[in-house]
Amino acid sequence: MLRAAAPLLTLLLLTACAAPQETHAAHVHPSPPPSSSAAAVPGGFSETDAAYVQLAIPQDETLLPVLALAKSREGVDPALAGLAAEVQTGHQQELERLRKALADAGRTYLNMHEGHDMPGMVTADELAALTNATGQAFDDLLRTLLRAHFEESTTVAKSELAAGSSPEVLDVTRGIESSRAAYLARLGST
Repeated sequence: MLRAAAPLLTLLLLTACAAPQETHAAHVHPSPPPSSSAAAVPGGFSETDAAYVQLAIPQDETLLPVLALAKSREGVDPALAGLAAEVQTGHQQELERLRKALADAGRTYLNMHEGHDMPGMVTADELAALTNATGQAFDDLLRTLLRAHFEESTTVAKSELAAGSSPEVLDVTRGIESSRAAYLARLGST
């Protein structure tokens, strides 16, 4: 049951993260939610799109140091190292497109999730553990971090695809959902 509610919960969290701070009075007497047309800015970029992009960027950014370690560490399973190199290139392209979508909508990127221990984001402790791991332990932890990232970014992407409105963001998100499925399939065979 909790697993089935995860995409809805993720979307609610995304929207809440992007919402401006409300006063206590707003919680006592909430106003009705804006219509979907009122929530969208010119070009169809909604608060849901903004919240999604503001989460997708740090999801990708926290994985980049992991991918760099996988590429530079000697003795990594060659299939795993190859996957990491492909993911790094893909994530850098996604980050460019996500940042462009924000800029095109007149938004500024704010890392509202910095320091948060959120699913799919690599924490400082996890990165330190990977840095200190060697051999099979490194490969196993790398697989675990990649799987968690791929699965969570897929969940968040599905929420955006269900509720987003920006054609630009939706296009990037379809690519994210597709690439994560392919990465998970490859990860399962390494």
